[in-house]
Amino acid sequence: MAEKKFYGWNILIGSFLILLIDGGVRFSFGILIKPLVSDFAWERGAISLAYTLNMLVFACCQPLSGKLLDRFGPKILFSISALITTAGLMLTSQTTSLSELYLYYGVITAAGTSGISISVVSSTLSRWFKNLRVFVSGLAISGTALGQFLIIPLIALLTGKFGWRWTWFILAILLSLIVIPISLVVMKREPSEEGEKASGAIAGQTAGGEGNFPGGRSSGLYLVLVSRNFLLVGATYFICGFQDFFFVTQLIPFATDQGLPAQEASNLQGLAGLLSIPGLLLFAAVSEKFGRKIPLALTFLPRLLCFALLILSNGRARIYTATLLFGFSLMASAPLTAALVGDLYGFQDIGTLTGTIFWIHHLGGALGAYAGGFIYDLTRSYTAAFVLALILALLAALTSFSIREKRAESIHSL
Repeated sequence: MAEKKFYGWNILIGSFLILLIDGGVRFSFGILIKPLVSDFAWERGAISLAYTLNMLVFACCQPLSGKLLDRFGPKILFSISALITTAGLMLTSQTTSLSELYLYYGVITAAGTSGISISVVSSTLSRWFKNLRVFVSGLAISGTALGQFLIIPLIALLTGKFGWRWTWFILAILLSLIVIPISLVVMKREPSEEGEKASGAIAGQTAGGEGNFPGGRSSGLYLVLVSRNFLLVGATYFICGFQDFFFVTQLIPFATDQGLPAQEASNLQGLAGLLSIPGLLLFAAVSEKFGRKIPLALTFLPRLLCFALLILSNGRARIYTATLLFGFSLMASAPLTAALVGDLYGFQDIGTLTGTIFWIHHLGGALGAYAGGFIYDLTRSYTAAFVLALILALLAALTSFSIREKRAESIHSL
C-alpha cells in the first residue's frame, strides 16, 4: 500500500494562499493616503493615524488570536477573522469622515486581520513541522511578499480606473472568496486530528526545557515574559515593526513627492515585496545552520543601508535602490519568530508567545506609521524620520546579538 501523503503540505499551501491575500490587504494603505487627501483635504498625519490605530488594535488582538488558535484551531479562527475583515473593508469603502475611517479601518479591519496574520499561520505550521520549520514558515510567509507584488499594483490600477471606494469593496470580496473556503476545507489545528502525524513528531511536545513550567503554566508564562531573552526579542521586533510600517505607509507618498507617478510608486512597493521572498528564504535557510539570532541581526543591515541612502539623496536611482534594499529584508524576520520562540520555550504555548511578540512588533508598527506622517506634517520632509530609522536599525542589531540562544536548563536561568 502506498504511503499516505503528509497532510502538512496541504497546510503549507493553504497558509501561503491566505497570507498572499493578507499581504495585499495589510500593506496597501499607502495607496489610500493621497486619494483621501484629494477628496477630503485631510492631513497625512491624520490619515496615517488610522493605520496607527489599525496597528494598535491588531497588536492588542495578537495575544488573543494566539489563545484562540490554541483553543479552537485555525479553521474556526481564520474563517471568522475573514468575515470580520471583509466587513471592515466594505465599510472602509464607504468612509466619509475621519472618525469613520478610524472605526472601519482602524478597529474593525484590524480585528479581522489579526486572526489571519503571520503569527497565527506560523504557529499553525510549527505544530506540523519540526524539521526545517523556519524554512517552511518562510515558504508560507513568502505568500505575503507575493501578495504585495501582485495586489498592490492591482489596487493602484483599479483605484486609477474606478476610484478608491470601488477598489476597497472589490478587495473585501476577493479576501472572502479566497480565505474562507481554504480555512473551512484545508486547515486543521494539529496533526492529531484525523490520525495525521507531524513531520518530526512534534505534536503535543514542548521541545523540552522551558515548555515544562514549574509552579504551573500561568507563573511559567509570566517568568518567560519578563525574562532577559524575551525582552531582547521584544525590543528587536518592536524596532522591526516601527521600520516596516513607517516604510510601507509612507513610501508611496514619499516617492510621488519626489516626482514618481502614483502607479510607478505602487509598482515599486510591489517589487520590494517580491524581492522580500529571496530575502526571507535566504535568512530562513541561514538560520537552520547558524541559529536564529545571527540572521535576525543581519536583517537590519539592508535597512541601515536603505535609510543611509535616503538621507544622502532623494533621486530616482537612490529611491529604487533604497526601496529594494528594504524590500529584501522586509519579511526576513517573520519566519524566525515562531522558530526562535519554539527553540527557547517549547511548543506548548507557542501561539500565545508568538502572538505576544507580534503584538510588540505591531505596537512598534503603530508608532512608525504615525511618526512618518507626523514628522512630514511638522517638517514637510521625511529626512528626520529616515535618520531615526537608521539609528533604530543599529540598536536592533545590538539587541539581536545579545539574545542568549541556547535554552537554559530551567525557567529560573532565563
